[in-house]
Amino acid sequence: MKGISGKEWVLLSQIVSPSEENLSKLGYIKAQLLANRGVSHEALDNKLKNLTPPYNIPNIQFAVELISEYVLKGKRIVLFGDYDVDGITGTAMLYDLLKNAGAKVVPLLPSRKKGYGLTKELIAKLNSYADLLITIDNGTTAIEELSNATIPAIVFDHHNPENTLPPSIIVNPKIDQALIKDLKEISSAGLIFYVASLLKKNLNLDVDVRYYLHLACLGTVADVMPMNFTNRIIVSKGMHLLNHILHGSFPAPGIRELMEKAGIRREVTTRDIAFSLVPRLNAPGRIAKPSLALKLLLEKDEKRASLLVNKIEELNKHRRSLSQKAFEEALNQAKDQLKDSLIIVKLEEWAGGVAGIVAGKLSNLFLKPVVVMSIAKDYSTASVRGVDGMDIYAPLKKISWLFLKWGGHSSAAGFTIENNKIREFEKLARSVFEEVSIKDNNLYIDMELPTTWLNEGLYAVLRDLEPFGEGFPEPIFMSEPLDLLISYGSLDFLHLKAKDYRILSWDSVINGKLMELPKKARRIAYKVYRTKPKVLYLVDVEE
Repeated sequence: MKGISGKEWVLLSQIVSPSEENLSKLGYIKAQLLANRGVSHEALDNKLKNLTPPYNIPNIQFAVELISEYVLKGKRIVLFGDYDVDGITGTAMLYDLLKNAGAKVVPLLPSRKKGYGLTKELIAKLNSYADLLITIDNGTTAIEELSNATIPAIVFDHHNPENTLPPSIIVNPKIDQALIKDLKEISSAGLIFYVASLLKKNLNLDVDVRYYLHLACLGTVADVMPMNFTNRIIVSKGMHLLNHILHGSFPAPGIRELMEKAGIRREVTTRDIAFSLVPRLNAPGRIAKPSLALKLLLEKDEKRASLLVNKIEELNKHRRSLSQKAFEEALNQAKDQLKDSLIIVKLEEWAGGVAGIVAGKLSNLFLKPVVVMSIAKDYSTASVRGVDGMDIYAPLKKISWLFLKWGGHSSAAGFTIENNKIREFEKLARSVFEEVSIKDNNLYIDMELPTTWLNEGLYAVLRDLEPFGEGFPEPIFMSEPLDLLISYGSLDFLHLKAKDYRILSWDSVINGKLMELPKKARRIAYKVYRTKPKVLYLVDVEE
């Protein structure tokens, strides 16, 4: 069976079978969903005591000892975070903990106009201002910049390392190939949660680091980290704390106000985090100053928190408007490159903050890797996004000598380049990406699940299986044939009805084809919105 997305539908329930023991113990749906993901029921034990110990993370103990020493000596410490949610939440955790320790600590977040990571100019200023520099969610590839540091520097990061490392204390799980996979897949916020735990013990602080779990959770989901055993515990416990915050039983007015503004009422799901909270927390860093999001996460006063949320909501609306304008301009350029191995789009400087969003939408639309460049006067920044099953980091690494700065993961990357090297980049990038292939173009559906099966029992199963994420995806079901009625919407958002269900779609490819489909009953691939039982998310429609 094929969908209008162009993907072949693969029904996992016809390929994978759960054990008889799990069927009788867990019931068909839960047993099948776990079998499809190759996960045992024991792997869902999200107790904090099961968290993987951090002691084998390279240099983590040394870094904790040095930070403790500088705190006790009253030295000035600067935290240089990144401008995305992972960097901001990591900075918020470490700043709050060090303030509780009585440290002289200053948080510093860059603007996107300055590009990703440290600059030589900033290092020169910090050499005379700070006694210790700590980077969070950046620094692993800042070799030249950190070579100019005359003060000690500690790098807390999870981005892929180059062959050479900066002359600093590098605390990055990925620099040790022998380290267990779980720890190599944590976010920078997850790494800082571990650091906070060790610092609390080292400094004998009266701080409960479990109260930072909502921040570690936000950073982990925002950076689309694999939902392995370790990350599942962090996210699960973080969501538990977010629910306490939502209902007023834990004081964190900033994030509570943000959840209420985002329309989260009953309980927090990973979908709420990824699609409602993360975009809002990212908005200030995309078009203004990321320090607004940092202030919100740290704010203890309800009135000030409310003012900050209102500012962030305005910025998020502006971000959406900019994203749409940038996408329309990028789309015109992309249409002329559909035969190329890589789509390269050049936008003006104002689009820098939304380049990643635009690149993601284009790669989803055309099923190709996409580079969206923001052209400034002397140099330009770029965001790169791939498609499912494609590693974009490896080909970029082959031509990384062209970049002033760069970093990323297998599915997302960014770089800064001098304008006089852009033409050479275009030629070489298309060449290296010709060798990159996509693993497959299938849509993997968990099982056939008629809409008549949607009930409280199913929602309880899905609640037990949370958190969902990379490697442990939200279940996709296949319906019975449905008469789909388009209520309203456009290419960007379509609202449909079938029986007494509302069906929502944000996929512009599917929406465009749906508007032209002849009317007949069709099966749909869908996800369940369990906090709104009569709402389904459309994934694909039978061809």
